[in-house]
Amino acid sequence: MPPPPPPPPNQRGPAFGAPAPGVSQWDQRQYQQPNAPFYPPAGYQSQYGGAYAGVGSRLGAFLIDGLIGALFTIPGLIVLFAGPRHITSCTVNGEPGLCKVPTGGTIAIAVLLYIIGFAVFLYLYSRLLGAGATWGQRTVGIRTVDVETGAPIGQGRAVGRYFAMILSGMFCYLGFLWAIWDPKKQTWHDKLVSSTVVKA
Repeated sequence: MPPPPPPPPNQRGPAFGAPAPGVSQWDQRQYQQPNAPFYPPAGYQSQYGGAYAGVGSRLGAFLIDGLIGALFTIPGLIVLFAGPRHITSCTVNGEPGLCKVPTGGTIAIAVLLYIIGFAVFLYLYSRLLGAGATWGQRTVGIRTVDVETGAPIGQGRAVGRYFAMILSGMFCYLGFLWAIWDPKKQTWHDKLVSSTVVKA
């Protein structure tokens, strides 16, 4: 089947920058300039994501993820408190006495389980975050995206963002509070990996 004939010379399509029928100016700009920075207007919902997420929803997601992360320490805690113990001399309220404490083997197994639990948690957490949203973010309806394209950040950057939260927690949690006044609602760990958090 032959292709349709071209339009007559005196008929033009919409000028560059003018939205096509049924397409908003914001979405049209994203099609014409796919590498343009991702700065959605407040409350706007587009193919790249919605408005920037507020600090309250981000805090809620952080707490939920923290509670889930704590579950991965349970095996180590069980071994530490229920594993073999031995009697040793100690000081109780300034007086010498005897205490029952975990053996060296018990402590070693508990530490090993802590490490394994953290590794499993970090793998699952970074995989979910790299794909868009963690458990907590899904619960409160937000997601993490690339600040320039709005695409998922990937697991590697998600791991880097997780450890970068240590920096955000320094100096009285200033790095977390930075999202309150930042125009793109980025924390320090967001800036380090070029991410931001938007409403899902």
